[in-house]
Amino acid sequence: MRSPKLRKREEAATAKWSNLCLDVIQMVLEKLSATDFNRAKAVCSGWLSASRQSVRKQNQTPWLILFPYERSYGYSCRMLNPGEKGLVYRSRNLGVEFTQSRCIATCGSWLLMYLVRGGRPKLYILNPLSRDRINLPPLESCKSDNIFSAKRFCIGDQQPRRESALTDLSSEWEKSVLWVEERSKNYLVVWSHGDCLFFSKKGDNVWRMFHVRIIGLTDFVCKGLMLYMYIRLSFIEIYDFSGDSPVALTHPPYPFYRRPRFLSPFIINRIAVTTSGEALLVTIYNIHKTSRTFYVYKMNHATNKWDEMASLGDQALIVDLGITVSAKDVQGFKSNSIYFSGVGFGTDHIFIYSLATRKVEPFMASTNKFFDARWFIPNV
Repeated sequence: MRSPKLRKREEAATAKWSNLCLDVIQMVLEKLSATDFNRAKAVCSGWLSASRQSVRKQNQTPWLILFPYERSYGYSCRMLNPGEKGLVYRSRNLGVEFTQSRCIATCGSWLLMYLVRGGRPKLYILNPLSRDRINLPPLESCKSDNIFSAKRFCIGDQQPRRESALTDLSSEWEKSVLWVEERSKNYLVVWSHGDCLFFSKKGDNVWRMFHVRIIGLTDFVCKGLMLYMYIRLSFIEIYDFSGDSPVALTHPPYPFYRRPRFLSPFIINRIAVTTSGEALLVTIYNIHKTSRTFYVYKMNHATNKWDEMASLGDQALIVDLGITVSAKDVQGFKSNSIYFSGVGFGTDHIFIYSLATRKVEPFMASTNKFFDARWFIPNV
């Protein structure tokens, strides 16, 4: 038990901090990082009140969320801020289903979770910081419209075939994207099954099929309510999902045709969107080897051709999220670099690729305690 003298000294120190005028407290709070801001709110009730009135920039620094093998202990996950080396945050009590689920997409603080239990797959959205959850329509709701009866489009002279069952949405052959508006909880979820796309928005009680013929869908990303799709044969299409039905914004889609720098059976093409909404194409060579090489291309609207980018400037590209973020003055995050977490799932390929040096370096020294990792930008 603390002595009366020690308690008085602590109370006196606390009183001095709480007696600072509101303007001074707000000036201090607005200069703090996201994590320090949350710590400062716990100083006293006066600082907590000031934090609610202060205007602070939203966190733009990507964190890495790690899913440990022993998630049953506290139903938890770990979160790592690159700017705070050695510090790992833990979010507990995320529920029994969380231990049986796999994260397949992120947006802000929100995770799109895929669960298979009793042979029946389901999707839901979870915020590991607030523990808020958004339940999504059952996947069976799209049965009559598509995947159990719809024809899958094929390239060339191949005959379309019927899909008899939903494949594993967490496999590297399928893709899912998520968008959530923090305050209203409006959301958009899009996932692929072969060359077909399905989506659901807030208020929907079924999954809707994207009724546009897509041949050779390679990759797609979501920025707000805009969906950017990279088509293998080979161009980009952009659709606006802000209305009841998606509306095409590219008529026709701007072309893309480029021979690879060298032939390789290990080439992967991805799409990314810059902070200004410009589409980028990312080609990854030797994806399964240690000598991985990345090339980034940007559309030259004057020549209608794709030009190779020598530098990303003060931006960093997060392949998992399909976006670029500002790395200027962001501690622990490197500009002109590409952050990548491997093919599909796992922690074996979490690394940073420098466009300046064309070299790869690991992001974490040891990940053997975790079976998966995902980049996300928490609203902290």
